[in-house]
Amino acid sequence: PIWTLHRRGDTTAFKIFGQLHDQKRILSFDPDIHTANLYFPDADGEFVDPFYGPTLELLLIHYLAQERGMIMHASGIDDGGRGMLFVGESGAGKSTFSKLWHPENGAAIFSDDRIILRKKDGEYWMYGTPWHGEARFVSPRSVKLEHIFFLQHDQNNAVRTLNRADTVVEFLKASFPPFWDSQGVAFAMAFLSDLTEAVPCEALSFKPDASIVDFVKSLAER
Repeated sequence: PIWTLHRRGDTTAFKIFGQLHDQKRILSFDPDIHTANLYFPDADGEFVDPFYGPTLELLLIHYLAQERGMIMHASGIDDGGRGMLFVGESGAGKSTFSKLWHPENGAAIFSDDRIILRKKDGEYWMYGTPWHGEARFVSPRSVKLEHIFFLQHDQNNAVRTLNRADTVVEFLKASFPPFWDSQGVAFAMAFLSDLTEAVPCEALSFKPDASIVDFVKSLAER
């Protein structure tokens, strides 16, 4: 494993492993994550990236699980103020899709690999993250989420409606709930269930060429 979980009293700690000595980390925090401590070896004055490996992601997963939101394996696009989320596991085509969309004027790519979702004032919003895929898109921006698509490669552009149960399953396959925390998992299930009710969700098969941009725009404008 690249990390192990440890608990002592109210303190949770992750021990993070690396191939080299200076890549090892210990991340610890209290139940509400008001404070967190990160320990790593002395590098004799040389620069050490404190967030090497999964350190920051583990911290955010736990922080968001305190009824604050979730991280999703997805690409996020802001098309003139219209937030669209394109969800998929590795190989589903998130980076390919993002590169096809990128030349469009007025569109911003938040990430081609990981997006944060949160509920704010009764509406769902998506946020860019520092993590990217092959296309290397990142952004600190946010936008209201208006449409969700579950991606898969195909020879044609097509869309189909998913029922609520199938939608939640697709979300779980591409999300990062804290499986080691029963309360965090319960929150994730409720969050995803409510999300499927609030935001239109569809399965999107796409041909990897520029035609998908106009196709998605037509769907979002229905």
